Amino acid sequence: KDSSGTVRVATFSADLSGLANGAAIVFASGFLTPSANKNGKAFGLFAALPNGAVVEFPAVTTARLQAIHNAADPAADSVDIYLGSIKLLDNFKFRQATPFIDAPAGQQIVLGVAPATSASVNDTLVGFRATLTPGESYVVMANGVLSPSTFASNPDGRSTGFTLFIKTPAKESATGGNVEFVGVHGATDAPTVDIVARGVATLVNNAAYGDMTGYIAVPPAKYLLDVKDSSGTVRVATFSADLSGLANGAAIVFASGFLTPSANKNGKAFGLFAALPNGAVVEF
Repeated sequence: KDSSGTVRVATFSADLSGLANGAAIVFASGFLTPSANKNGKAFGLFAALPNGAVVEFPAVTTARLQAIHNAADPAADSVDIYLGSIKLLDNFKFRQATPFIDAPAGQQIVLGVAPATSASVNDTLVGFRATLTPGESYVVMANGVLSPSTFASNPDGRSTGFTLFIKTPAKESATGGNVEFVGVHGATDAPTVDIVARGVATLVNNAAYGDMTGYIAVPPAKYLLDVKDSSGTVRVATFSADLSGLANGAAIVFASGFLTPSANKNGKAFGLFAALPNGAVVEF
């Protein structure tokens, strides 16, 4: 990274597993911009060992990516996802998630959402452009509705158009024996809410549609989760969340569906779900 610690210049994979009790000189080498330096060798990271061997650390050119389908519009109940012109996911269903996968990084990619009957990328309904950072991890959640004017408005005036919510850095595991999760308010017609672990603590405070928390660490146990309005006094719903088997695990916990399906083309009803790094989706 640069001296600010915020800009990542490059990422390398360093396998030191076979160097127990060893020593090395690790050195940056070459030019970040060869074209401005007489086309000298490009920037890299190397290790010189005491026996004279020089090992090149390979540059990481991919990112880790998990996709979650949380767009409750019945017209998008099942979609195809394209990465560039390649169909990445076929018939990707509402409340389904992928495991974390390696995705191209350091270059602009185009994620396209198309009907489940699509024949090619030319059938894309909505496209999103992004440049992923090598070595970083992302959760990308499809959310919203295709034609907001035909659905109930969001009580807080938030835009409910079809979009992607992105969480980075994302975690594939936790430490210290805890469960670490991100909370996502993904129900378009639901108001600002609190999520309270009954008898324990308020886990999410004043989350409106589209809001996403940082990672929250809790012991692996069974919880009653009360979803309350922003005043903290009116209980909207209560869910039973069994996290007892998820020690050192991570999850994306997301509100999903419609509070009032009859006002939203009879889409799926409101619920609380957890997407795990392996792609499993658990309904609370």
